Amino acid sequence: MGGVLAARVRAPIALVAAFARANTLLSAAVIGLGVLSGALLPVFMLASGALVGALGASRSALFPTVIVIAVFAAERVMDPLREELGRSLWRQVDQSLTQRLMVAMSAPAGLAHVEDPAVRDRVVQAQGGLTDMTPGQAAYYLAQVIAMWVQGLGSLVIVAHFEWWLAPILMVGYAVVFAVSRRHWHEVTVVLYGRTEALRRSYYLRTVALGAAPAKETRVFGLAGWLVDRYRQGWLAVMADVWRARREGWWTAVWAALALGGAELFALWSVVHAGLAGVLSLGAATAAGQAVLGGAVLSQYQDSHWLLSECGRALGRIDEVETATTESPPARSPDAGLGVGWRPVVGGTESAAGLPRQAIRFEQVRFAYPGHPAAVFDRFDLEIPAGRSLAIVGANGAGKTTLMKLLCRFYDPDEGRISVDGVDLASLRPDGADGWHRRVAAVFQDYVQFELSAYDNVAFGALDRRGEERAVAEAVELAGADRVVGRLAEGWSTPLSAQFSSGTQLSGGEWQRLALARALFAVRAGGAGVLILDEPTAALDVRGEAEVYERFLEVTRGTTTIVISHRFSTVRRADSIVVVEHGRVVEAGTHAELLAAGGVYATMYRLQAERFGAL
Repeated sequence: MGGVLAARVRAPIALVAAFARANTLLSAAVIGLGVLSGALLPVFMLASGALVGALGASRSALFPTVIVIAVFAAERVMDPLREELGRSLWRQVDQSLTQRLMVAMSAPAGLAHVEDPAVRDRVVQAQGGLTDMTPGQAAYYLAQVIAMWVQGLGSLVIVAHFEWWLAPILMVGYAVVFAVSRRHWHEVTVVLYGRTEALRRSYYLRTVALGAAPAKETRVFGLAGWLVDRYRQGWLAVMADVWRARREGWWTAVWAALALGGAELFALWSVVHAGLAGVLSLGAATAAGQAVLGGAVLSQYQDSHWLLSECGRALGRIDEVETATTESPPARSPDAGLGVGWRPVVGGTESAAGLPRQAIRFEQVRFAYPGHPAAVFDRFDLEIPAGRSLAIVGANGAGKTTLMKLLCRFYDPDEGRISVDGVDLASLRPDGADGWHRRVAAVFQDYVQFELSAYDNVAFGALDRRGEERAVAEAVELAGADRVVGRLAEGWSTPLSAQFSSGTQLSGGEWQRLALARALFAVRAGGAGVLILDEPTAALDVRGEAEVYERFLEVTRGTTTIVISHRFSTVRRADSIVVVEHGRVVEAGTHAELLAAGGVYATMYRLQAERFGAL
């Protein structure tokens, strides 16, 4: 019981602290306006009672009349001011909380938390993705809730002044009804949050149906109707549980409201009786009667209260995400439901500057993805000589891309180690100016198409060198992307998205050339010593591929280059080649050596060569 009470006390404190973190002065102004607005009605009750009393006794009514008019005028001024300040705070709170989430999700060096469904659920909940109401909307209603509480408590003080014993009776009734309503809303919300993953799936279908990128295939394959039906079915399945929860608590709320109504009628009758009996003057009875009705606001659990509760819940989710993404999170039990099954990439202390100079080695590495018991690698060994090119081939699912994730240190091995010049990769700092990530440049198979300017798409390869326009232009030229940039309407500053009026949509091959230019910029300007190319020319034609690789092998000479490709015309250019099957290296050598061996590589090569020969 004490823990629940302490949590109830901490919740509003945490809310106010979050609002103050977004904008202290604006939060103070919103709270102050809420207090003043809430105090106006009790003042009006007293002034109107005094006015009635003065008129009944034929006394001067000037002073209470002035107060009534002043309260009326103040309310008219405060309402729009409260709304404008609330809207401004709303936006700033959303920005502040979103920034916290962005920092938390981008802080770890690895990828495990990004791919963890439990963490993704928390992120959606923290952003209000389930209810389509952002946490910042609570800031808009903060002043309203404060005004309600001040109005209600002020009304009870007036009631207690005239009939002291009525105030505790009403307070108990208000508290019971408020608690019943609050619990009912909470139970409904718990059902909703318990269906987060199901709603995420439904919302994904909605995104596919509304998005521009999937539009071609949804139309070609006639998926529009199917997407709408599946979205509706998934959403309705969740809402059916929500509606059931609402119905289950409805009668309890009705009986509580009826009981409170009886208490209020009794209070009003008591005030009227006291007035008729002469115990209360006409003015006092008027003020007390209004106060009985005004205090009823304390029993009302409205949307504004729920939004504040949701904001508090969002803060809790953000705290959970921040805890889950710290470098050394506290131990969590299996039923904690967040971050279970993955280990963070814990930062090392040693500098990675200048590495590798000799070799990168995978030594008896075992690795399985979180939540998947089958190991991708088990006692995996591989040596990658520094300053040379290595090609990795193998069937889909052999573990080639996972190998690159481990090399980039997006994950740490479960067993064994990866060493760089004999130094355990886990002991190197992943981030920072001399971190391992700065030593790696990559074009991943699912490379990012930044819907930003063409310049940024290349300069992101070495953000600290972003201002070196000549180096950016050189990387673009070496990647053969200068023709792409040359035809853009606004040159370097052209947004690469058709969603913007001045933007342009690139083809797959054009995007891939810019991704290659980004990696080249990271090597030549950023000083990256390891270049990873995962199917880097999949979107290019044969001539484009040959052109790119001739340039790449020349300009990256001396860089440790790792190429993953299914195209053997690309693979054969590497200094050495390894074949990976079932998480192990089964063959290694040069192109000529592997052909002569007549093994897996030779078979794969001849199958591809025969296909092209038949053409």
